[in-house]
Amino acid sequence: MQTTLPVLLTFIMGMFMIAMFFMPQFANAESLATRWTTIIWGFALALGVDSLLLNHFRKIRKGGTQAIHSAGLIIAFFVTLFWGFYSWWKIGNPFDARSSFLWMFQYVYLPLDSTMFALLAFFIASAAYRAFRARSFESTLLLIAASIVMMGRVPLGGVVFVAFFVAFMILVGVYFLYESSKYVGIDRFIRMIVGLAFLGTILPLFYPEYTKAFANFIPGLADWIMQVPNAAGQRGIGLGLSLGVIAFSLRILFGIERGYLR
Repeated sequence: MQTTLPVLLTFIMGMFMIAMFFMPQFANAESLATRWTTIIWGFALALGVDSLLLNHFRKIRKGGTQAIHSAGLIIAFFVTLFWGFYSWWKIGNPFDARSSFLWMFQYVYLPLDSTMFALLAFFIASAAYRAFRARSFESTLLLIAASIVMMGRVPLGGVVFVAFFVAFMILVGVYFLYESSKYVGIDRFIRMIVGLAFLGTILPLFYPEYTKAFANFIPGLADWIMQVPNAAGQRGIGLGLSLGVIAFSLRILFGIERGYLR
């Protein structure tokens, strides 16, 4: 009974939500479902707060290096809670312009939130470094596309690309000219031609109009990458997620997946 009743209730509510979405006869039941969702959300919030506090009280009793962080979280939780209730009792709205709670929210909570996201930037940079290493053909394409998009999105990206292109062509051209001294005959001639060809590609960039057109090419290429290949990949990922959600939902409705009962 402890397993059958929750599975049966889940099936009934799932079929009710499907009928409400696809059948016009159940359209009026949306307000009822919204009220029940709000009630369940309130109970879930209370359970979440209870679990949070018990977990950190348990860490404080055990001691250790993390106890001070748990104590800080609990103190901040109750200070924020009672501060909000006080502002609500005194003014009627904690987020009123006259409320001291709004001051705390703007000058304490929001800066801490921004700091947390700023710290995440270092983890993102570390993950990007590991992902963009050219160890295969696919990772090389990812590295090239990411470099083009980053240079195309920053204000001076076109100028940076022109400088990078000139430096790269000079290095490659000098390399082939240097390598040509190690050969004789046709092999030396071919390497000299290739080196001079690389060096010759930068000659048009001495004219301002060509340099400007070449610098504007990168933002356009970055926009094309975001609008065509990136959009196609996002649609594929979205389609796969949708099919996965449908399959997982059906498993829950028919009682195959019962992980929520644990």
